[in-house]
Amino acid sequence: MKEKVQVPIDEEFDVIVIGAGFSGLYILKRLRDIGLSVKLYEAGDDVGGTWYWNRYPGARTDSDSMVYCFSDWFDKDIAHEWTWPERYSTQSDLLRYFRWVVDRLDLRSDIQFNTRVSSAVYDEQSTRWLITTTSGRKVAARYFVPAVGALSHPKIPDLKGLDRFQGDWYHSSRFPAEGVDFDGKRVAVIGSGATGTQIVPEVAKVADQVFHFIRDPYHLVPGRNHTLNNEDTEAVQRNIQEIWEYSRNTFGGFPYDFVGNALDFSPEERRRIYEKNWKQGGFPFLYLFGDVLADKEANETTQEFFREKIRQLVRDEQTADIITPKTPWLTKRPVLDHGYYAACNRDNVSLIDMKSTPIEQITEQGIRTKEGTEYDIDVIVMATGFESYTGSMLSMDIRGRNHIRLKERWADRPHDYLGITVNSFPNMFMLYCGPYNPAPFTNAPTLIEQQGEWIVDWIKFMRKNGYASLEPRQESEEEFFEQHMQIAEGTLIPQTSSWWTKQTKDPNRKGLLLMSWAGGFPAYRQLCDEGNAGNVNKFILTSTTE
Repeated sequence: MKEKVQVPIDEEFDVIVIGAGFSGLYILKRLRDIGLSVKLYEAGDDVGGTWYWNRYPGARTDSDSMVYCFSDWFDKDIAHEWTWPERYSTQSDLLRYFRWVVDRLDLRSDIQFNTRVSSAVYDEQSTRWLITTTSGRKVAARYFVPAVGALSHPKIPDLKGLDRFQGDWYHSSRFPAEGVDFDGKRVAVIGSGATGTQIVPEVAKVADQVFHFIRDPYHLVPGRNHTLNNEDTEAVQRNIQEIWEYSRNTFGGFPYDFVGNALDFSPEERRRIYEKNWKQGGFPFLYLFGDVLADKEANETTQEFFREKIRQLVRDEQTADIITPKTPWLTKRPVLDHGYYAACNRDNVSLIDMKSTPIEQITEQGIRTKEGTEYDIDVIVMATGFESYTGSMLSMDIRGRNHIRLKERWADRPHDYLGITVNSFPNMFMLYCGPYNPAPFTNAPTLIEQQGEWIVDWIKFMRKNGYASLEPRQESEEEFFEQHMQIAEGTLIPQTSSWWTKQTKDPNRKGLLLMSWAGGFPAYRQLCDEGNAGNVNKFILTSTTE
């Protein structure tokens, strides 16, 4: 038998989980269901994960509420007990939901808030992970589940002079709990993704002036948000089982799927489909035509439709030109419009094109661009996104076999299997945060529950069959990566720099590396099935008697 941990520890558990968002809460509950002792560490003082930290004005989900929640896989009872007030849930509604879930299922007793993990080191002698928090507390666990999110480590641009700015500045994911007073202020919003385009229309309602600094505009699809009445709610509840099952078999894990290929329709038919879905709003617009992601001609049909709509919605031609995307459709994750285009018509909103007039520096009083224009600013909001996929994982000192650091293992590019396991890091299961998982293309809870069940099944298998540790073979990682790259290189995505692409130091790869599986959720599920519990040829396993 393996020996117990020899270094002094404060406590030992079967599993340590990091993060109290969708993924962390899902795995906490499901591992408790099979009788394991679990401790979940959360840096914030409450549950919610990204919905705890992202409390900026206008924050809401872009998935329909009916599928942006835990399903019957999580708990058959509570899946039918919650009622959503709107088509797209606000940050505050999601916080209420998470709080209700953990209290309803008594999950708080296994969560330790206000706790950050500084290091996680695998001890080969005891086959345990040794976890150290920033407070110095040390715990041990057989299994280690980072559920830290693909987008949770803030990216703050290195702007010259920011330290001398006399006003206030905030990253969008680190707003104070009491909020920020924008009333009558001159506000600069830097960044044009989902966050920036949600913030601008809300702040513009009260600010004296909003200056939106944009480098590469995103495609905005109308959200068409609305209050859900009793009839809406009853219809969802009657069909929710079928909705969940259908969603698990669609490309994006949503309750809708492709209608065909754009070039198979006549221009008139294609136009009718675009118009119908534009009127309906929401992410069904993303999943109309299967060929737009790979075929330039098909992609251009969507591009032209957007150019026309923006010209109709935005009165000023120069402003319309600034916010019209120049990159192919779907090569950056589209955004839902909840009033942004309308806000661009307001007299107190100005758009600054950072490609033609880049920021030179932050001054004591505001922002100066390279051509010499100075903007007096009271508040700067950095809607500049995150160190996607790798940021939160590499912010911790994670060490596997032979004391190898995860940062070293990923020096040229990330290596993993299914975006869940990593060679040389036994019993570490990345949930919804691992590189090459299909997060940006997939409804988050659908993917989280798929990965969560995969992890639970493997842990059950290991315990039943006397295995102490599991890690993927390097060949399994490379085979998965090659499958991923074959699909990625067949799309238009690597042509565009965005948060889901990264530069690679791998000498065998050139250009941008797509960090997300682009082959669709059903194909990803099939790969998970090929490497599911019992298919030991994909893994290195050690027994408890070694």
